[in-house]
Amino acid sequence: MFIPEHFPLNTCFQTLPIETSLPELTAFIQNGTAALIQHEAGFALFIPGDADLLMSLPATTVQSLLKSNTFFHTHLQNLTTLSAHVQSQEIPRVLTRTLLCTNDQNNILGYVTLSDFAAYTIKESQKWHAYFAALADTVTDAVTVVDREGAVICWNPVAEELYGLPRADIIGKRIGEHFDVETLMVLKMLDEGRLVRNTYHRPRPDTHVLINASPIKDAAGLIIGGIATEQDITQLVRLNEQLTTVESVGLPLQASQEDPFALIKGKGPAIGKVIQWAKKVAATETPVLLIGESGVGKEQLAQIIHQSSTRSAQPFITVHCGIVPAGILETELFGYQGGAFSGSESGQPGKLEQAKEGTLFINDIEKMSLELQAKLYLYITQQTLVRSGGSQSIHVRTRIIIATTQDLASKLATHEFRSDLYYALNVVSLRIPPLRERIEDIPAMVHMYLKQFAMHYQKPAPTLSPEVILAFTQYDWPGNIQELKNVIERCVILNEDDVITLDQLPSGLQEQQPSLVHEVESSGISLKDKSDELDEVSLIEEALTKTAGNKSAAAKLLGISRGTLYNKMKEFSME
Repeated sequence: MFIPEHFPLNTCFQTLPIETSLPELTAFIQNGTAALIQHEAGFALFIPGDADLLMSLPATTVQSLLKSNTFFHTHLQNLTTLSAHVQSQEIPRVLTRTLLCTNDQNNILGYVTLSDFAAYTIKESQKWHAYFAALADTVTDAVTVVDREGAVICWNPVAEELYGLPRADIIGKRIGEHFDVETLMVLKMLDEGRLVRNTYHRPRPDTHVLINASPIKDAAGLIIGGIATEQDITQLVRLNEQLTTVESVGLPLQASQEDPFALIKGKGPAIGKVIQWAKKVAATETPVLLIGESGVGKEQLAQIIHQSSTRSAQPFITVHCGIVPAGILETELFGYQGGAFSGSESGQPGKLEQAKEGTLFINDIEKMSLELQAKLYLYITQQTLVRSGGSQSIHVRTRIIIATTQDLASKLATHEFRSDLYYALNVVSLRIPPLRERIEDIPAMVHMYLKQFAMHYQKPAPTLSPEVILAFTQYDWPGNIQELKNVIERCVILNEDDVITLDQLPSGLQEQQPSLVHEVESSGISLKDKSDELDEVSLIEEALTKTAGNKSAAAKLLGISRGTLYNKMKEFSME
């Protein structure tokens, strides 16, 4: 786990012949240098602390001493192997009081006494404990460590905050005194020795976590405890639940509507083709692939397809792959079996089961893992699923509508998306055009959102100044319909008059838009001094195109009054 530091290797030694007398050996080691002597059985090591002992022995030479006494015999020990003992906090089982340390080439590097090695190992153990304690207090996940009997021996501050349990109230007690579910998981891990990785878990009804857990083993490979880290994803789960059931302001999708597609504002050719195809596919059971940039209304179209289908009385449920953590996306879709890290006998159905006989809308499909894509493909082709942790096949008839912002076909070559799932989903694909490609639909959307937000905030519905109309039609809308909707809501909130003006728009949108006065001066669009009928008709058509058909804005752009514009259009039969 950590690199051992300052290993107590003593390199101050010298080789002496076995014929050395004890008085000579005693005098030599009293100078602070150990003496290494090779004999028939191996090596003997005399350290400076042995001087008093040597003077009390009856032998006269080292050779005679070693024949009658094995106390000074020592063993060779590879330094790398010895370091491994430090890592496992294990003192080598040897009978000698000193160890000669060698390198991988079996060259003697120095020596260490068992007492020094034991003291060093204890010190390293204390250091590792300090490191782990600091690590547990630093990480942003809840950390729990239990011993073999399930008693808690580590409970970090995040765990205290997550569960509202002070460390003093749980340390030394069995985890089951506070968490029945957690006891089941920890004991299963301790008994079976298996790892738990990114597993969704509900230790309490109001708490959602992603858990990683591992058994802790001693040097002999026996399980002596377990450690679990838990990432609090309660807010993410709640956000996903909100997005699953959210209703847009002023956009209730009522099943009683004769034509739900009327909620899609705009009659331009780009969106018109999408609506035409969507009406046809709504009457079928086939999966649908919706492609479009963020904010173009993919979820709204999916809801409308559902409301126009024979499944309209059944649930419409949404899963957002982009915000659901990867570790719980599988259980979010397929549910989990009772007893599988849950403590619940019945388990919990996933979104596919919850949307039974209805429609499941899966957004950001490109962010789904390849393993989960394979499981989704099996469901689509077989109409059966198996809950996480279970083995029983469940027949579920749920329609799938998929949405993506990516070109999935290009991801097939790089193996970022499964080809079998792609072809199973791509029976009918609808590309929803971005707002910048359907400028002609903006006025209808603006009118709809103005009425909705005025009703929501209980204010009179304002109108838009010609400058604002022009700004809306000339802006690229990178956030698409969602951005337009947000801008209209902002304007309704800030507006205190009957007319929304340019200064009430977000600064980013204002900076990209010239005023109509500047537009008239720089564009050359003007009916003044024009005598040719064809030229006038062309200029009027250009101005109406630029302002998405708004005659007040077009008249101002042309430098004439609105009455004059009406007269000109009537004169040229342009109504």
